[in-house]
Amino acid sequence: MSSPFMKKIRKSHRAEATELEIQVAQVLFDLENDSKNLKNALTGFSINSVKEIEVTATKTAVIVFFPLRFIRKIHKVQKTIVAELEKKLSGKNVIFVAQRKIQTQASGANAVQRSRTMKAVHEAILDDICFPSEIVGKRIRQLTDGSKHLKVYLDNRDRTTCASKIDTFVAAYNKLTGRNVSFGFMSNHQLQQVVA
Repeated sequence: MSSPFMKKIRKSHRAEATELEIQVAQVLFDLENDSKNLKNALTGFSINSVKEIEVTATKTAVIVFFPLRFIRKIHKVQKTIVAELEKKLSGKNVIFVAQRKIQTQASGANAVQRSRTMKAVHEAILDDICFPSEIVGKRIRQLTDGSKHLKVYLDNRDRTTCASKIDTFVAAYNKLTGRNVSFGFMSNHQLQQVVA
C-alpha cells in the first residue's frame, strides 16, 4: 500500500520516485496537514520531479518541478514553502520551476504558440528561478566569438534575501537551459542605475 504523501508525486506508472522526491513530497504533505495558511494552496498540488544540482564543490541546490497550472497558487505561498523545505533539506537552496514544453516548428505546420517557443520558455524559467525577486533589467552582450552573454538585474530591495543565492540561480539556469547568465542589482530601474 502506498503512503498518502505519494499522491504529491505525479509520475508515470513506469517511473519510480527517487528518495529526494519522496522526501520533498513528505514535507509538502506535512505542511498541507499542519498549516492552516498553506492548506488551500497545497490541496491538490503535486510535483513532477526533483533534481539536485551542484552549485559549487561544497554546495548543492534542489530544483522542484511542478505542473504549470499550479503556478499562481504556489507563488502566493512560495516563500513559506521554500523556507520549510530548506530547513528539512539541511540548508540546501530550493528553487521551484514550473514544467513547460518547448515546441519545435515542423515544416509546413501551423505557427508555434508564443508561450512554447524556446525563448519564451527560457525567459519563464529565469522568472521562476528568481521568484520572488523581481527582474528589473536584462542586457545581452554579444561577444567577438559570436556567443551571447545574458546579464540580469534584480531589484536592489531584494539584495539581502538574494545575495546568497546568486550562485544557485546561475547554476540552475545553466543546468536547465545550457546558457550562461550573470546577475546584478539595479537600484533605480527607471534611471537604470546599477549597484556595484
